[in-house]
Amino acid sequence: MSYTSAPSPRPLEPAMPRPPLVPRLLAAALVAAASLAARAADPPAEVPAPAPAPAPTPDPEILEARPIEGSLIPPDQPPVSFLRGGSDYRIGRQDLLEINVFDLKELDQTVRVADDGTISLPLLGHLQVDGLTKGELEAMIAKLLEEKYVRNPQVTIFVKEYVSKRVAVSGAVKKPDTYEMLGDKTLLEMISLAGGLDRDLGKEIIIFRASEVGTQRISIDLDKLVYEGDPALNVAVAPGDIVYVPAVELIRIFVTGAVRNPNLYEVPRSEPVTVLRAVTLAGGTTDRASESKVQVIRTDASGNRVTISVNLKKVKRGKAEDPVLKKDDLVLVPESFF
Repeated sequence: MSYTSAPSPRPLEPAMPRPPLVPRLLAAALVAAASLAARAADPPAEVPAPAPAPAPTPDPEILEARPIEGSLIPPDQPPVSFLRGGSDYRIGRQDLLEINVFDLKELDQTVRVADDGTISLPLLGHLQVDGLTKGELEAMIAKLLEEKYVRNPQVTIFVKEYVSKRVAVSGAVKKPDTYEMLGDKTLLEMISLAGGLDRDLGKEIIIFRASEVGTQRISIDLDKLVYEGDPALNVAVAPGDIVYVPAVELIRIFVTGAVRNPNLYEVPRSEPVTVLRAVTLAGGTTDRASESKVQVIRTDASGNRVTISVNLKKVKRGKAEDPVLKKDDLVLVPESFF
């Protein structure tokens, strides 16, 4: 059994002596003082100014509808709100109105203007509306409601039927009917609404217009208006007018005997037909015609038969009068046997 000898202990080195505490504190104070002096010598860094606070946003201005004070409106001028009605159409008798008050369904009404020009509404009673525009009536109803019942009422009016502004167009037009007159209309515009002119026209267009002194009859020359384009004859049409386009009135003439085409002929009443013209319509006389003994057979108002002798030879030479035929006259051209 062997034994190993332990190493011999090494002698401890002597510790380094620490400096005294007071000199250390004094040195630290000197270093701090030098640092503060150096900072004081440098210019101070600029500090950015704080951003200005945003200005407070003002509350939005709330517009409030207010009734128009009558004392501020000159008596000879309508209120400004009346002029902003959105339509120049003036309400008339028998027009059908739809009246709505925003958010107040119980006040919504559909009423027809009476013959005396009034309407009747809940809370407001009878109102005279004949001659007012939509804007005027809206403002009037809103003012009356605000005075006693509703604050800032919003009233809208819709004209459902324009009965008071109708014009009748009849006669020789393609679509005779009664038409609503929206805005100002001229004679040709109303005829255009009726589909235009039909065939077999007369010589004039007649407008019947009611007035305080009775019914006026306005006659317009059709040829000058339509074919010559005279603008002065394209007159304005008024509500309640009756535009009548007369169809040409045809009368019957019988031509028989020694003519080439004996037949019944219809001719315009406005264009007088003489014996010579009637014979010409029938193709003229034949070789065996006795032109000096032509007869016109006519039935008068009493039912009596009248015979008028005409010498067609003299008529052709301008030596005899050429009689004008009437409705249902019969022209007889006899034959010559020699």
